Amino acid sequence: MTTSFSAWRWSLSYILVAGLWVLFSDGQLIALGLSVEQLERAQLVKGLAFVVLTGACLFAILAIHHRQHLRAQYALQRSEKRLYQALEASQNGMWDWNLQTQQMDFSPGFAALLGISGEALGNQASNWLDRLHKHDREALQRNLQKRLNSLNPATFEDTYRLLHDDGSYRWIQLRGRLLLTEQGHAERLIGTASDVTQRRMDEDSLRQAAAVFDATQEGVLVTDAQQHIVHCNPAFTRITGYTQAEILGKSPGMLKSGRHDKSFYDSLWNALENRGSWSGEVWNRRKNGEIYPQWQCIRVIHDEQGDISHYVAVFSDISVLKRSQRELDYLAHHDPLSNLPNRLLFTERVERALDHDHIEPQRGAVLLIDLDHFKHINESLGHNIGDLLLKDVGQRLSEQLGKRMTLARLGGDEFGLLYEHCANAEQAAVMAQRLQNCLNRAFRVMDNELFITASIGISLYPDDAQDVDQVLRNADSALFKAKNCGRESYAFYSQELTQHAHQRVELTSALRHALDNQELRVHYQPLICLKSRRMIGAEALIRWQHPLRGLVSPGEFIPIAEETGLIGALDTWVLQQSCRQMVAWHTAGLPLQFVAVNVSSRLFSRGELDQRVADVLRDTGLNPACLELEVTESAVMEDADAALALMERLRALGVRLAIDDFGTGYSSLARLKRLPVHKLKLDQSFVSGLPHDQDDVAITRAVIALGHSMGLKVLAEGIEQPEQLALLDELGCDHGQGYHFGRPQPAEQLAELLAQQRDAVYD
Repeated sequence: MTTSFSAWRWSLSYILVAGLWVLFSDGQLIALGLSVEQLERAQLVKGLAFVVLTGACLFAILAIHHRQHLRAQYALQRSEKRLYQALEASQNGMWDWNLQTQQMDFSPGFAALLGISGEALGNQASNWLDRLHKHDREALQRNLQKRLNSLNPATFEDTYRLLHDDGSYRWIQLRGRLLLTEQGHAERLIGTASDVTQRRMDEDSLRQAAAVFDATQEGVLVTDAQQHIVHCNPAFTRITGYTQAEILGKSPGMLKSGRHDKSFYDSLWNALENRGSWSGEVWNRRKNGEIYPQWQCIRVIHDEQGDISHYVAVFSDISVLKRSQRELDYLAHHDPLSNLPNRLLFTERVERALDHDHIEPQRGAVLLIDLDHFKHINESLGHNIGDLLLKDVGQRLSEQLGKRMTLARLGGDEFGLLYEHCANAEQAAVMAQRLQNCLNRAFRVMDNELFITASIGISLYPDDAQDVDQVLRNADSALFKAKNCGRESYAFYSQELTQHAHQRVELTSALRHALDNQELRVHYQPLICLKSRRMIGAEALIRWQHPLRGLVSPGEFIPIAEETGLIGALDTWVLQQSCRQMVAWHTAGLPLQFVAVNVSSRLFSRGELDQRVADVLRDTGLNPACLELEVTESAVMEDADAALALMERLRALGVRLAIDDFGTGYSSLARLKRLPVHKLKLDQSFVSGLPHDQDDVAITRAVIALGHSMGLKVLAEGIEQPEQLALLDELGCDHGQGYHFGRPQPAEQLAELLAQQRDAVYD
């Protein structure tokens, strides 16, 4: 429109100018009055001038037009070049399908998409259609007919498979539009083509991955770089109980169980930073609060710039696996009949105990228990009855176990007992006798009353052996020895230990009878005021008058009483006897201020001593101020807080309190100053070196000074020599006891001394 308008404008302008030129120029020439000849020459010059002038104008117009044409052609070439460059850069091709002639023009890029040259592709639509996949031809015809019928010039987008030169089919995406003539008829289809094969493959992979993501039984959790949850799969919801809406935007830290410490998570993050992945077992918490184990793999995802974009965690709930492993491990290490550990587990624990002994020396024992004549039950009543009896025997033996003991069924009618922290043969013998005694009661098995006994072989470690095989062999040898001795007995691997243990067990049994048969005695040792040299009290000491052996030393039976638990009964008996005796002395008018009674660490640790003392004082009627309880330093410091509370309750009763064996334990002065005690008893181990051992002198002086600075009396034990007494007197010791003043003696003899002391005062 612009070009046509310009041509008409120039043409009209030329006609107007030329007409005006002719009219006015001719009139001017006539007006000049020239001759005909001059007029002809002037007309000629005028005509030539008009031709030159119009030629110059035509030249100028043509030159301008040419320049504009060149400029437009150059712009078109640049535009086409940019178009081809853009197509090449995008690896796209261009196509133009003339619907009237059925010819197609293809760019070189289009042919390159199919791995062929432009000449091979040609310009016929049939060449292109022949390369179309047979399953896509119907779709192409349908889409083409639809567009021709609708005459819709809108942009369309289709994807078809075309044959590549390498024999494979490539997915080619066609984008274009339908061009119409001025009359509205379909003229041509034109557009671009691009190879989207890889994109289709990626989309297929994504769809497959999405299907796997949703269908997998493993939980999947995706977080961004800031560890905010951005996605999870259905398995995550099933395992944890959290829905996607509840978890999105939250931190995975909300799933922590609290079982793992900071070092665990430091190690995890260190692996992610250095290796980009981590896998291992972790305990997490479900929505309902249940803590469960899972096997988890975490990977770091980076973006195109290499920066962290996401973290992906894939985990599986291994609760069932753990439970199955525990069940399998239990079945592998336990006897299915008795549910006791089997030989394998028993051997492992013995071996572990021996290995621990190499690190931290400790004694222990292994006892092999074999039921006597068990085969007679199987033969007479059947194996079913025998199995039930074995189960009941295992249950009854298990009831006798203490801490650090393992009872196992080793096979058949043989059981094994690992007794860790068994300090000596006497404890092992006591345990053997306890196991034998528990079998004395009849067993009721399917309406059968059955009796069974057992023989026991004992091997001590590390004395008898250093390895598990030798320990078991020694115990087996001892078991053989026990059976040869008539069964229903026990034997140690060493004959000497066997005899010694029998003596100790016999002594234990006899000691139990001694309480019932009134074989125990209380002797009293004088406690002297060093300043006045007068007896102010007496310490009650237990003695055993054995009917056959005579007077048994306390050093022999007191340890047995402590091991067997009889010491509490002995303490109570001595306390009762001493309080009654003190009441009797007061009734007789004898000048004794108090009686001192030792309290064992076992009785003291029970915490019920105050109630027991209160009962004895009430029953005997003794004034609480006349009773002094001596507690060892080690017993007090074993649990200082509990000891303080107990001693406060005892002090509230009105009794006197003394710390025995002071200086032999590990006293804390900060705790000692809080104890409500009246007296410190300096242990005889320090007194025995006086006055020659300077270390003992220094310790004695320090203890006396410490006691006096805290407002306490100090009593020295074990005074036997006059020189010892003189030094203690010089150092300011308050009280003393020992053979120098008198040995422990029956109450009647002490009463005579008290009577003599009383009479001397009156004289």
